[in-house]
Amino acid sequence: MFKTLRSQRLLFANPARGLSLGARPASVPTPLSPEAIQTLAAAAEGDPALKLLVALIGIHALYPHQARELPLAAVDFTGGRLVHGDIDHPLDAFTRQAAADYIRRRHSRWPHTRNPHLFLSSQTAHSCTPVTIGWMQPLLKDLPVTAQRLREDRILEEAAVTGADPQHLCAVFNITPDTGLRYTRTFHPDPLSD
Repeated sequence: MFKTLRSQRLLFANPARGLSLGARPASVPTPLSPEAIQTLAAAAEGDPALKLLVALIGIHALYPHQARELPLAAVDFTGGRLVHGDIDHPLDAFTRQAAADYIRRRHSRWPHTRNPHLFLSSQTAHSCTPVTIGWMQPLLKDLPVTAQRLREDRILEEAAVTGADPQHLCAVFNITPDTGLRYTRTFHPDPLSD
């Protein structure tokens, strides 16, 4: 419309330019369906890389980029911890076994690699760079969840178990207070939104 008015020299500037529609309301995360979780679990059983990725994101709630960039040394089997930067989580039995299986496969496939990262691909095994999002996408391509949705589901599970305490979520997952509140809205919708 403005283009037409301007071409006829009836209007010289877009009067709506600079107007803001306001902030987009934050979405409220929803838990994964039991069917999606079963499909993911079945797929992970046959692929050590996917199984470890599911453990890191679905149990420890790592961001996808944190999982991709995690160094091999972050998995401390002796101390029973997952430690890197601001990540310091106890290693549960599932993650410990998934890491052991993947590392065994990693060493048999690339025995002489000097890449310090946990996850490797045929390209990164011969360098010191982490795997890219392009490595992760095919692992999850045919599954009903994304890595981010898997992480959200883990945080929602923690919120359900702890009574949807946003401070607890912030402390455990290193998220901002606004993000913590976003997750608690699944259990306690905002009464002022009606």
